[in-house]
Amino acid sequence: MQGRERGRVTKLVVLLLAALSVGVSTAAASESTVVAQWRFDEHGGQAAVDDGPFGLDGRLGLTDGVDARDPERIAGLSGGALRFDGRGFVRLPVASQLAPTTLALEAVVRGTSSPGQFRYVVSHGAQGCLAGSYGLYTADDGGVAFYIFDGSRFYVTAAAGPADVWNGDWHHVAGVFDGRSLRLFVDGHPVGDPIAAPQSIAYSLTSSDSYFGTYQGTCALPLRGDIDLIRLWRGPLAPDFIGTLADSALLATPTGPLAAAPSSESVPVATAADSQADAPASRTTLAPIAPGTSFAAASPPADGVAPKPIAGAPARACAVRSASKRVRAGRRTVLTVRVALRGKPLKSARVVVIDAARRKLASAVTARNGRARLGVKPVRRGTVAVQVVGRTDCSSAALEVLRAVRR
Repeated sequence: MQGRERGRVTKLVVLLLAALSVGVSTAAASESTVVAQWRFDEHGGQAAVDDGPFGLDGRLGLTDGVDARDPERIAGLSGGALRFDGRGFVRLPVASQLAPTTLALEAVVRGTSSPGQFRYVVSHGAQGCLAGSYGLYTADDGGVAFYIFDGSRFYVTAAAGPADVWNGDWHHVAGVFDGRSLRLFVDGHPVGDPIAAPQSIAYSLTSSDSYFGTYQGTCALPLRGDIDLIRLWRGPLAPDFIGTLADSALLATPTGPLAAAPSSESVPVATAADSQADAPASRTTLAPIAPGTSFAAASPPADGVAPKPIAGAPARACAVRSASKRVRAGRRTVLTVRVALRGKPLKSARVVVIDAARRKLASAVTARNGRARLGVKPVRRGTVAVQVVGRTDCSSAALEVLRAVRR
């Protein structure tokens, strides 16, 4: 009997240790991380450089050259900023990293008066003139609010009034979605009460494009105002950590032009405690001009429709290009590949060719001119991908594999 009891105790200890180890892993995994950060501190040019890990540099205006849709570069709090005149915008590359399941979105904005109703600081995706997947915008009262769209209903935070944001001073605004609720912050102060929200954001809209300073669907909703910083997090943030971020962003410490290669030291890091959206807030709550709300969409998107990027999106900061677009199954083809980081050749980068089954078909290292030659012989038709090893900021190139020629 004692042996059986000893066995039960041993088993319980093992189960308890396993549960504790799972708890530790879960806590570690719950730390929110920066997806991208745009400071607009460049001395000129068409790029809005991303300091984050994925190189999601934005592009000013419609084209890679100067055009009428470019926002104006102005002095900001700690370097540069962008002024939007009701026509200009910044467009981002198409990237899955911009579609996190939970998120926190920060911006530092300024305006001498309200930009008007439904004017966008940040928009991701578009469904006609209905809504994006998420957006930071002026809402119905011309102040600031944050929303998500689950495909059938909108969930909008309590809104800050125009006088609290668009009063000639710089203000830090942030929207947080933790999978259960949605909340807005202004200068680190919670605005109103959180609003209950669904567990998912709809990302299968008719467009997956992202913009600063406008919404671009079948209608355009451009902003008049200034933006000094935008930062996107994967995962939520705690109220007091948002307060710390707001204080840091609003502290005027000139840093000069952004270096060609952004430093990761400028990107904040959150702990597990910093990532708890339901933690208590020590700052006072700002009275909203309108409470949080949810309402049904007038015309929800069709289920299962894949998002289609509109032509003309900028490339990732690190781009992989192949001189050949097609290869033949069963035949050896020598590919010439070029890798460039922000327009300059990237040397000593390891490039691999991977098939649909994740098998490595070829590998090579780029030379000083950013070029590499790889010999590949795919087994069957389909696609293969050319990728850079160890760099999250590089795009990949997809090549079509044609049917083998029968002899």
